[in-house]
Amino acid sequence: MLSEAIRLLLIDDDEEDYVLTRDLLDEIADVRFDLEWLPDVDRAVDAIVEGRHDLYLVDYSLGRRDGLSIIREAVSRGAGGPMILLTGRDERTIDLDAMSAGAADFLEKWRLNPTLLERSIRYSLQERRHAEDLERRVQQRTAELARANAALREADRRKNEYLSTLAHELRNPLNPIRNAVAVMRLAAARPPADPAVLEDCRAMIERQVAHIVRLLDDLMVVARISRGLIQLKPGPVAVDRLAATAVENIRPYMAKRRHEFEATLPEDPPTFRCDEQRMEQVLYNLLHNAAKYTEPGGRIGLHVGLDGDGVAFRIVDDGPGVPEGMREAIFDIFTQVKRDGDEEVASGLGVGLWLVRRLVELHGGKVSLRPGPEGRGSEFTAWLPLAPADGAGFA
Repeated sequence: MLSEAIRLLLIDDDEEDYVLTRDLLDEIADVRFDLEWLPDVDRAVDAIVEGRHDLYLVDYSLGRRDGLSIIREAVSRGAGGPMILLTGRDERTIDLDAMSAGAADFLEKWRLNPTLLERSIRYSLQERRHAEDLERRVQQRTAELARANAALREADRRKNEYLSTLAHELRNPLNPIRNAVAVMRLAAARPPADPAVLEDCRAMIERQVAHIVRLLDDLMVVARISRGLIQLKPGPVAVDRLAATAVENIRPYMAKRRHEFEATLPEDPPTFRCDEQRMEQVLYNLLHNAAKYTEPGGRIGLHVGLDGDGVAFRIVDDGPGVPEGMREAIFDIFTQVKRDGDEEVASGLGVGLWLVRRLVELHGGKVSLRPGPEGRGSEFTAWLPLAPADGAGFA
């Protein structure tokens, strides 16, 4: 037997019909019914619209009104409960009209018995549950589509912003290159050329070309990872050599911003298997990110050590840190933390940290971010296994 009774409301101005319906319900086994009777036709529609019952039994003949008009009005006012029309007439047209009006079923009183009544009530309630489930799924799907549309709009906005930034980032190095070429042309036109001037121009061009090459390398790796075409090329790599190469590459940028830098390595640096070129890219991007977001004169540290069955590279800075709401989104492609007042911070494509996470995950490792010491700055940790597990992205 059901633990909760099914709440029914009978709308009928004839007490004998109420007694008959009550007796029929009492004969139904394994189901409990809580039957209320409403003989007041004027309150019928309001009672249905209030929705305090599981199902409504509506008599066809109600004095100056009929059950069909009550059902139609209740439906027009948003009634959601299932309604069954009861009639003493043997007319097929009433059956069709009842379905058209919104009734869940149609029962003829002269044929009514406990089995037929119970079957009609069960069917009507099932149909209501199916309708509610369908409505719920439609609402969920609508919400999903709304979220998808919002995501597409955001992706389109970020794509446009990215294209604009890409054009800006590629054009920026060209200006000093063009200026250096112009200086070299003037020097060549008025010999003898000053070797120091030529060397400065050469160094300027070399730095800017290296910046463009690194920018394009990142974009090519992004494209290959997105298309599933990248394969890592593993080999034995000493941790200290890997760290030293990354530091060597980033030192000029740190020197430009007058950063204090500290590196700590284990006493006996281990060797592990990785794609050396990609891991150099990972460490460079993490160090460049720290240097970019740390104010001139700030402090940056690279701390390498064993951690369980892997090696952890921790990059710590004392910059402003990453806002809590951005600590996961910062790893999304084309995402940056925008800060005013520093052109260095405003630059970049927003692909560096995305590359870091994807390349580390391809090695079977993981990347994490948390606030730096005493809650200031950021601490990025790239952890990689000493022995890559099966399924890592190695060729």
